Amino acid sequence: MPRSRTRTALNLTVAAALFGCGSPPSPPAPGASAAVPSAEAEAPPAAYTYPAPVSGHLEEINTGSFDLVDGIAWAAADGSGTVVWVASEPIASPVVAASTCPMTEARALAVLRNARWAEVTIDGGGRSDYFSYGTIFAGQSRESEVGGGYWRIETGGVRDGRIAGKVRHKERGTFEFDLPVSRPAVSQVTESDRMQGRRAAADLPAPAEARLLATYEAIRKAARAGDLRGVLEAQGFAADAVNKIRGLAGIQADFAAFADRFFEPGTPEEPSVDAGYGGVGARGSNAKGEAFFNWYEFAPCGDRLILTSIGLNPQ
Repeated sequence: MPRSRTRTALNLTVAAALFGCGSPPSPPAPGASAAVPSAEAEAPPAAYTYPAPVSGHLEEINTGSFDLVDGIAWAAADGSGTVVWVASEPIASPVVAASTCPMTEARALAVLRNARWAEVTIDGGGRSDYFSYGTIFAGQSRESEVGGGYWRIETGGVRDGRIAGKVRHKERGTFEFDLPVSRPAVSQVTESDRMQGRRAAADLPAPAEARLLATYEAIRKAARAGDLRGVLEAQGFAADAVNKIRGLAGIQADFAAFADRFFEPGTPEEPSVDAGYGGVGARGSNAKGEAFFNWYEFAPCGDRLILTSIGLNPQ
C-alpha cells in the first residue's frame, strides 16, 4: 500500500534560543541605543562536551546525507506519545532538556548550527504514524504511515524518565537514541505540526508588539557586532547556559553565518502578533552587499521571547 508524503522546500530557519532559569533582562525600547559587548576582547569559553546521546545516518535526495549526533525527547501535551527529535550537530542537549520550552529551544539552537534533523512521535505501542526529516534552509519531508511499514521502531518505552531505542527506515537510514524525557511547562509544537501549518501553540499569549520589536533590535545589534554572548543574553539565556553553548565545538563559525542574516539598515517592518507567535520583517544588505527582505519569527516561553525562525527572501 502506498505511503502518503508531503514534501516542501522551505526557506525557514530557527535561530537563537533561550535556556536556563530566571527572567531575562529587559530588552531596550524600540529605537533605543544598546551597548554591545566587545566579542573581540572576551576570552574563549571552556570547551563544552558530553557523551553523544544519538548516533546514526540518514540520506535522501532533497535533504542530503548526514550523521545524527544529538537530540531531545519530550512528552506530547495531547497524549499522542513521546516526541523524539534528533539533530546532525551538538545542540547542548543537557541544557535544552532541562528547559521549560525544550523543543522551541532545540529548534532555535538548530538554526545557529544549521543542523539537519529527523523526528518521530512514539506511541504506547512503540509506533509513530509519521516520519519527518529536513534541513534548515532547503528540503524537508513528512511521510505518513498508511500501511506500508516503511519504518520500524525498537524501544522499551519510557523507563525511569528516559526513552531509548532505534528507528529504522527502509530507504532513509537508521538512528539510535538514549534521551531523558522532558516535561515542558509551556506548550510546544513539533516539526510535524509546523509542516502541517501549525506554527505556534494556540494556548500561548500573543507577545506585546513593543517587546517583539525591542528583542529583534537587541539580537540584530549583537549579531552585527559578532557577539554570540550578546545574542544569547538578549533573549535571556542564563550565564551558565551561555558559557556552555559558546563552548560547543564549531559554534563560532556557525554563528558567523547566522549573524550574516541580519542587515543594515535592518529596520523592523510590518510587525505581526498572534497567539503564541510574533513576526517582523526587515530589509537591507548582508556583509557581501546582497539585498534581502527577511522575516523573523518569535515564540513566547513564559516571560521570555525566543527567535525561532528566519525566512530568507533575496531581493
